[in-house]
Amino acid sequence: MTGESTLRIVIVDDIPESRDNLERLLFFEPDFQVVGKAARGEEAIDLVLRLAPHVVLLDQTLPDLDGIEVASAITARAPGIGVILLGVEQDPEILRRAMLAGAREYLSKPFSYDDLIEAVRRVGRVANPQSMMPAPATVFAAPLAAVHEPVTRREGQVVVVLGSKGGVGRTFIATNLAICLQRALQREVVLVDADLMRGDVAVLLNLPVHRSWTDLARLAGPLDGELIHEFVTRHVSQVGVVLAPAQLEDAERIGAERVQEVLTELRSRADFVIVDTRGGYDDITLACADVASTLIWILTLEMTAIKETKRFLELVERLGFQQKRIMFVLNQQRSGSGLTVEEVEASLRLSIPIRISSDPQAVIASINEGTPLAWQHRQHRITAELIQLAELLANESREAVLHAGVRKRRLPFLSVSHRWTNGRR
Repeated sequence: MTGESTLRIVIVDDIPESRDNLERLLFFEPDFQVVGKAARGEEAIDLVLRLAPHVVLLDQTLPDLDGIEVASAITARAPGIGVILLGVEQDPEILRRAMLAGAREYLSKPFSYDDLIEAVRRVGRVANPQSMMPAPATVFAAPLAAVHEPVTRREGQVVVVLGSKGGVGRTFIATNLAICLQRALQREVVLVDADLMRGDVAVLLNLPVHRSWTDLARLAGPLDGELIHEFVTRHVSQVGVVLAPAQLEDAERIGAERVQEVLTELRSRADFVIVDTRGGYDDITLACADVASTLIWILTLEMTAIKETKRFLELVERLGFQQKRIMFVLNQQRSGSGLTVEEVEASLRLSIPIRISSDPQAVIASINEGTPLAWQHRQHRITAELIQLAELLANESREAVLHAGVRKRRLPFLSVSHRWTNGRR
């Protein structure tokens, strides 16, 4: 809910007693306001689009239209309105159809007062009722019709961007690298925000969080590529994006196995899946690295970054990875830092082929504006350096990348193992 203190709600149910009971329950919350009620699907669609509430409580069974059809019609025109579907079904297929139709939640009857209030607040917090289609100039969601089009199966690369701590530029590089791969090299790219607790990809791309990992976590059973596709937001650059949850509590519901399942499916439908991660080595980050074909380690000209890079190399050896590319990227390269690139390379015994220049003013401006540097300033030197990184990634020959200076010493590379499970072996 953006900039308002009252949650505006519309109730849709063909049984008058049910509508009244819901309204009485909501009355006890001082910041809830029922602004409209409807008994039929067509009536509900017109009412919701006219009143633009934050939340719609929508019964699944209506006399003229199925509730799922109504949800689809509402969210197609007003994706910022949060639809909560109410029904007696607990079939995973019904939940799947509800999510595909744009519903944010599905409450199975009978539900408790607490379940109802929590669901309304959860959906209302991220609602943006003024967001109406057609989409704004900077972002649009992939159309539902896309799932019916023939999909070319690919064996794309999963590229996981790592770094020891905040401030090294993981998200900036991951986001702009995805833009470069899509725009400069004409590849099909999906950008995944796997920093589930504090992900900022949505901020850097100025994307509203209407679909995210939260929706994927709620789906029961195995996922398929067509279903995952429905939860990919499409940036104006044509890069697909899987966004981090809007609420911190939702991040706790997303397990490492689900993350691996999503990345594996995305890889079959894109040339590149670029994964932004959080600092450190939590289960989610390790799960991403487990399915990666390439790891990009970001470091800066600081002693702490060098120390963490050495720890990363020790982790590589300890885990016994073999068959992955590891690429090192020096970010924020500038003179007068007290360390030289040559000193860092000698200390770590590795070569750093990609060096990203330092231009704090341009970088901060692009972040604050929500417009990636590689999209807005195609001639900028940082964009050119990131295109160089994209070209290295696009080179299908692993030896070519290694000869470009990925490593100077022999080291068992990361292997695709299954060490990382919930009960870590």
